Amino acid sequence: MQQAERAAKISFWSLNIGLAWMVFATLFLLGVLQLYHSVSVGYFDARSLKFLSNHINFMLEWLRLPGDALFILGGTLPVLYLCWLGVSSMKAKGGLESSSGVLFTEIVDVRRSGA
Repeated sequence: MQQAERAAKISFWSLNIGLAWMVFATLFLLGVLQLYHSVSVGYFDARSLKFLSNHINFMLEWLRLPGDALFILGGTLPVLYLCWLGVSSMKAKGGLESSSGVLFTEIVDVRRSGA
């Protein structure tokens, strides 16, 4: 189980660091720029395509790429590996073939049923 724990740790930290990178490297900065533009020029102009597609916004959106890559590669690939480990261990134990197809079991309290 050492590999599973390591994969879970890598996934956890990659997801969190990648998300923090996306938020602070681009989304926060783009929001501050848009807020400044809406206060100085106007809200309508800050929501226009001209403002949203300017060179600074384009550069900041590309700065998001390392966070996205870390989130996708370091965060989701270990989770897929953990899922594969779980399914393969269930197959090895015979857990998939022995299931009766029942997902839920109704529990009846005999004391309250009036019997």
